[in-house]
Amino acid sequence: MHLGEKIRYFRKVKNLSQQELAAGICSIPYLSKIENGVTEPSDEIQQHLAARLEVRLESINENEMIQKYIDLFYSLYQRDHKSAEEKFNALAASPLQSVDDDILHKIFKSIYIMMTKLETQGVHELLDEVSHIGNVMKGEKAFYYLLAKGQLSYFSNDYDEAFHYFLKAEKQLVNHSFQEWEKGYLLYMIGLTANQLYRNIVALEYTARALEIFEKNYFFKRCADCRVILAIVHLRVKNFDESANQLLLAETIANTFNDDVLHGVINHNLGSIATHKGEADQAIELYSKSLEAKEKVTLSAKIMTIFALVKEYEKTNQSAKGLELIDTWLKQVQTDPLNRGFELHFLYFKHLFKYGEINADFMINELLPYFEQRNEWIHLADYYPILGKYFEKQQKYKQASHYYSLAFDALKNMHQVGVTYV
Repeated sequence: MHLGEKIRYFRKVKNLSQQELAAGICSIPYLSKIENGVTEPSDEIQQHLAARLEVRLESINENEMIQKYIDLFYSLYQRDHKSAEEKFNALAASPLQSVDDDILHKIFKSIYIMMTKLETQGVHELLDEVSHIGNVMKGEKAFYYLLAKGQLSYFSNDYDEAFHYFLKAEKQLVNHSFQEWEKGYLLYMIGLTANQLYRNIVALEYTARALEIFEKNYFFKRCADCRVILAIVHLRVKNFDESANQLLLAETIANTFNDDVLHGVINHNLGSIATHKGEADQAIELYSKSLEAKEKVTLSAKIMTIFALVKEYEKTNQSAKGLELIDTWLKQVQTDPLNRGFELHFLYFKHLFKYGEINADFMINELLPYFEQRNEWIHLADYYPILGKYFEKQQKYKQASHYYSLAFDALKNMHQVGVTYV
């Protein structure tokens, strides 16, 4: 990157026009020539431009600089948030930054926010600032940028986009040298995202590869995360014994580290096994234990368990308990737009618990359009037949046939996008 590109980068990042940057320093045409690499500015003009931009334009040792950010990433990978905070604050304290330093800082600040706070506030803006200058996103920086973009999409519940970014990041592994733990983390994120997309074969492949790396590096908590994903996939194909076996291996790690949150995840998935076996009472007990263990975690980390418990109360005709659970959490769910899907699920079940029948108008006008717009065939395959049965009971056979047909199409679409769920 030549000097002019650096100046243009920081001018755009700081939202300055050429006129605003050049004022009192040089002419606008001269600044344009500098930015396009046609001419080199004098030392004096360079110093004035750098001062107005409040940056450092001279080159620094990029390898030394990037290693500091990799050290921060390693602490995040290890879930050592105290160490990560100290390293991040030290990096943020530097008053002057080169272009590369500025890019790396914004990328890793994004990763830091998402991996410590499990949120995306401010991340879109940070990544947008570095993405509009395409020619600076090369080499190792491209890998971390794509990883951050994948994380952002994942935390925004856009799993298709996340999967796309993670696979692009994987291609960077071929051309550049990365540490094994970095490769393992990316493979884990690909497996995790494939799991969310119900792409079971892909999830198994990538998660198994990540597990192998984590085991070689003796990072047992990451191993437990992989075991949970493997358990979920085996559960989907009704391989209950192998699913339970993976969870028992994860539980050994949870017991060793006295990890309540991991215990909560394990109990949730043991509850899922009970659900699939039709053991509703056992499922309710396990989901309830999961919520107790996850008491101190964010809503996003326990909302799946709440929803699973609601469905079990519906199956067992425990309307009062179902209503109580929904009323406890519905307002919190409604405060976050990312939980809109769960809000609709809860509103559907609230009406069902309260009146003993579905609200067909709500389903047709609000619930179905939301999931249809997002192509969430898994949920549509559940809700379409419910409406089909509802209209069939009312002897409205044309409408019933319509929704049964949509249910068939939803199952077909699941198959076409690689969803294997039985």
